[in-house]
Amino acid sequence: MEANHIYIYLFDGYSDWEIGYLMPELIQDSRYQVLTVSNTGADVTSVGGLKVKVDCSLEDIDISTLKLLILPGGEMWEKSTNNFNAIDRVVYGIYKYQLPIAAICGATLYLAQKGMLDYVKHTSNALFYMKGFVPTYHGEKNYVDQLVVRDQNVVTASGIGATEFSREVMKVLDFNSEYVDRWFQLFKYGIFPAA
Repeated sequence: MEANHIYIYLFDGYSDWEIGYLMPELIQDSRYQVLTVSNTGADVTSVGGLKVKVDCSLEDIDISTLKLLILPGGEMWEKSTNNFNAIDRVVYGIYKYQLPIAAICGATLYLAQKGMLDYVKHTSNALFYMKGFVPTYHGEKNYVDQLVVRDQNVVTASGIGATEFSREVMKVLDFNSEYVDRWFQLFKYGIFPAA
């Protein structure tokens, strides 16, 4: 089976704007099947009040079909009382098979907590943010103070870098580079492409 599934993990209170630019681009690309996923497959509501009818549960994910997992931010990641066992299985599979994963804002905390950022260049909202929420974080030497960083199969971004995050994910997915450049100029700087 071809690995062409892009899974977007959603939860109550996820930061909708962080994937708002990216979702339409992914949906319109016929090479990929985009599936929203929640812990149990139950529908979720974003921090902005958007109600999402979710496609499947984490248990439904078949790693052999996975092209990319996208983790948006949200306060959920900052709460140490949260139990992430449901998503751990998927993320460990991604790590084991060196598949791509993209995390923005608070979701970078989860990757740090799991040790996935210790040996790759990465970013987040700020270094003190990472260290403050994840006492076991050991990736400081690989922290890069930029809006988005891609290293090996890991894309990380600050919560204020939604356009940069989107551009980097499109590059990971082999979107046409000229298209990606025009898209970024439009959505980041308001520069319309010449006719």
